[in-house]
Amino acid sequence: MVETDRFLAKADSGKEYVVIQYQDYIDVSTHDNPNSKILSRIKRLETEDGLLVTYIDEKTFSIFDTGEIIRKV
Repeated sequence: MVETDRFLAKADSGKEYVVIQYQDYIDVSTHDNPNSKILSRIKRLETEDGLLVTYIDEKTFSIFDTGEIIRKV
C-alpha cells in the first residue's frame, strides 16, 4: 500500500487526528507495457497512530475502534 492522501480531521470533543489514506497499485501490464500499474479504487483510512477509520461521507468519518465521529478540517 502507498500513501495517497493525508488530512486533518476533528472530533466534536475538539480532539484532532491526522488521517492517512492508502491505496494499492494494480498491475495492468501488457506485452507492450510490462511495467504498467494503476491505483486501486479501494482506499484504506487510518489515523496517524494506527486506528482504522471508516468513511461516512466526503467530510465525515468514524474511528472504528472508538465509534468517535470526526470531520475533515
